[in-house]
Amino acid sequence: MRRLPLVAALLATLAFVSSSSKAAADQMGWHSETPVGALGVPAAVGNIGDMEFWAPNRGVFITEGIPGVTPAGVYAYDGTGWHLYSTVCGGDEGRIAWSGPDEFWTVSRYASPPEGAEGREEDGRTLCLFRNGEVARSFAEPFGSPSAYRRMEAAACAGPSDCWFAGRPLQESSPNSGPFHLHWDGSSLTPVPSLTTPQPQIEDPPGTITDLDFLGSWLFESATEAPFLRQVEPASPGTFLPVPSPEAATGPFLLAGDPGQLWAIGENGASVLRNIGTGFEEVPLSEGLEPVSAAGSEPNGAAVWVGGAELNAAHQVLSSVRRVSASGTVSEPVFLPGPAEELDGKGRPAAITCPAPEQCWMATDRGWLFHLGGPLPLDADPAMHTLITFRPEDKSTKKFVPPGLPEDNSGEKAAGKAKGTEALEPFPEARRRGSLVYAVHQKIIGKRVLELSFKLRALAHVRLRAEFHGKVVAKTARLTLGKGPHTLHLKLDPKRWPTGLDFQVHPVKKPKK
Repeated sequence: MRRLPLVAALLATLAFVSSSSKAAADQMGWHSETPVGALGVPAAVGNIGDMEFWAPNRGVFITEGIPGVTPAGVYAYDGTGWHLYSTVCGGDEGRIAWSGPDEFWTVSRYASPPEGAEGREEDGRTLCLFRNGEVARSFAEPFGSPSAYRRMEAAACAGPSDCWFAGRPLQESSPNSGPFHLHWDGSSLTPVPSLTTPQPQIEDPPGTITDLDFLGSWLFESATEAPFLRQVEPASPGTFLPVPSPEAATGPFLLAGDPGQLWAIGENGASVLRNIGTGFEEVPLSEGLEPVSAAGSEPNGAAVWVGGAELNAAHQVLSSVRRVSASGTVSEPVFLPGPAEELDGKGRPAAITCPAPEQCWMATDRGWLFHLGGPLPLDADPAMHTLITFRPEDKSTKKFVPPGLPEDNSGEKAAGKAKGTEALEPFPEARRRGSLVYAVHQKIIGKRVLELSFKLRALAHVRLRAEFHGKVVAKTARLTLGKGPHTLHLKLDPKRWPTGLDFQVHPVKKPKK
């Protein structure tokens, strides 16, 4: 099954008129503010791994995208809206860490599927360093080698020369134990502990590191096993010390901080801790919290926003956000999307970040964004208004030839032509080699008829459906079509203009002989 974007400039105009008035009426409260898709209407962007801001009008998020709808990669916010910033260095469950105003890191998948991965490449991760409008460096080790990076779940930077990345435990074959850590000192990346050399002097408690954050020059981390909170002092980057915390506080924790404070919120909602530089103290809550999946600290303030999820009467998942003050006052939940927005459930919170007082963002696990606050001045920095499509080579892209066997390059193209310049396709993820359907194009004829053209590589069952807030309002018959070009037409109702399209393509199974 393949999800397609909404269609036509007419739909874009109608959607803009209906949604902009509601957003304007409630622009200082929480409201949906999802990126505009390729055809000019709001569109989900797929799983958002992380979302971070350097300033209120300068932020980025990383996503796996939705094939045929929104490309994978990195998207940027400039105070007026979101735009595709990079088609490389994306992926699901990615992470982001800002290290300067024009510099940030992403934890992402390999640039191309590594040889020999056999579906296990999800265990590995790579790094990209974005700087001044380009991917300045790419870091990865050959998949399956002893030096290959383990899957990284967290990233944080105190500046351009002090960044940390951490995640899954080291493999049993590793000479050391504990979670995988990488430290960037401004010139090189160092695994801590080493992946190839025994380092018994490094005490690295067990578990998976799920979050990292700085308070001043101290690095704090949250883990899935006790001690749930740990810290690394600047003078001893190889020592992971347990953090003293109230006995009743149990992890794992979500970390949310700014230059003056660091919050640790128990994922079960039972404990909220706050550190203003004198150690973590428990915040007595005015009422209990439900399990939380995301948290973001208000900068230079004394509150944190936490996100959870509930089912509505239609059994749709709605996000809820609540503000917890330093005194322990818990606000009433705000359910998103709100009733006035006339949107169906958009999933549970995946990330919350607050770049300024009364300026917060929340992303859901279904790729929908919500914004607390009004419009902002345009950030016109050219470095944030480019489309990055190139990722430098790293160690994982080099070819290793067994000793004594010359490389067979008799069938290669001439040097410099194997990587020719190609026009950027609108939806690069849809161009998968060997996919059943390809060359998909759509347009509106006479303002009411959707024409969808496509090609098939083999015999398939095909159907196109139009949905209005989850209900099917128009559909074609289920057709069996052969290899080659085809065209479908679907008559649309202006009073129930589609909010989504569902293009179903299933191969015809050959009978067993």
